[in-house]
Amino acid sequence: MSDQLFRSRLNEDIARRSYYGKFIFNSHFLIFLTITAGFFLYSLLSLLETLEPTLWLDVIAAFLVSILLIPAYRTLLKEADGVFLLPYEAKFGKYLSAADRYSLTLGIIKPLIGGTIAVLLLTVGHGLVEIITFIAGAIIFYVMNFHIKKAVVNSRLSTPWMMAGLIGLSFISLMLIVQSPFWLLPAVAVYWVALVYARRTSHPRLDWNAMIDYEASQLNSYYRNVALFTNVSHIDKQFKRRRYLDPFLWQPKGRAFSKEKMYEYLFYRTFARSHDLPMIILRLILLFGIVMVWIGNLYFSIIIVLFGIYIIVLQMSQIYTAQAYLLWPKVWPVDRGFIQKSYVDYSHKLVLVISVLFSLIFLGIHYEYFFLVILFPLWGYFINRSLSRTVYRKEKELSD
Repeated sequence: MSDQLFRSRLNEDIARRSYYGKFIFNSHFLIFLTITAGFFLYSLLSLLETLEPTLWLDVIAAFLVSILLIPAYRTLLKEADGVFLLPYEAKFGKYLSAADRYSLTLGIIKPLIGGTIAVLLLTVGHGLVEIITFIAGAIIFYVMNFHIKKAVVNSRLSTPWMMAGLIGLSFISLMLIVQSPFWLLPAVAVYWVALVYARRTSHPRLDWNAMIDYEASQLNSYYRNVALFTNVSHIDKQFKRRRYLDPFLWQPKGRAFSKEKMYEYLFYRTFARSHDLPMIILRLILLFGIVMVWIGNLYFSIIIVLFGIYIIVLQMSQIYTAQAYLLWPKVWPVDRGFIQKSYVDYSHKLVLVISVLFSLIFLGIHYEYFFLVILFPLWGYFINRSLSRTVYRKEKELSD
């Protein structure tokens, strides 16, 4: 029974990832990834030809791999399992073993990419023995990190602190292994002690509530990552007050809070209080900025900025659906035209601010081509106008 149950849930999870994958890895994004990977690999190989052996290269390689050596742990449990599967806990071993195998393979892509970059960096100043030992240690630590994480999830220990501790342990171990391959055995011994401790603190029986809550948080985290590229209806949307943004939230009074201006204020407030969107946009700007600085190519920087603005404008549409379909239109019904106009006013202003931030990063790298920054706000205006019309068209098709 447990085999069939996990197989059905595995197929469901694969179908979910395939469904959202076709939205994420569309033709535009695949072209962007191809160009980015090509530029990155070319610049990295060119850089390696000029680098001299230094401890900082070892630090970068060890840190890059260590932060990617925490495997995903997905049990695919659901809320009702704490009731209906509890009598079958003694026969649940095959289900958990299958979940272990799926979890170990689920997040293997990121360590492989990070490990490849780290190995290229280690070719500067290190021989074949050190590199092979580094790879072997990374594989061993990846598997042991998974088992430690699995034990901690089923215990009273803090999962975030556990992850921070494993990253630190992996970093120190990999740094020592690079200096001398003989450090591999002591590092594995320390890992074994940590694993024994984690298993001793683990509950003798499954903590169903903790396991189900952890799986729910992991699924919601997956949906939040997908929400970077497309709308996700299943995401657990929360709101968070950021007091440092309060000065930017004016409070309209009297006639200023009319049906013409009401929703523009609500759009700004929803954006400032959104649990994820401001931080998502900030992370995207920082990520694209780091890539621009790293590669430093003019044409690639232009492509990065245009693509970054496009991705962020896609994210902003969720603010429209958050306000246009919730309680406010029922409490204070207004013509949809007012809501749409308010969204246009709000989104154009926000896109202009984002375009200015990208322009500042661009000027910091390519200041001699300052005249090109005029492209970014114009692109933001037209792409926001086009995507807004798409949102309105879908709304009209869905409305009665």
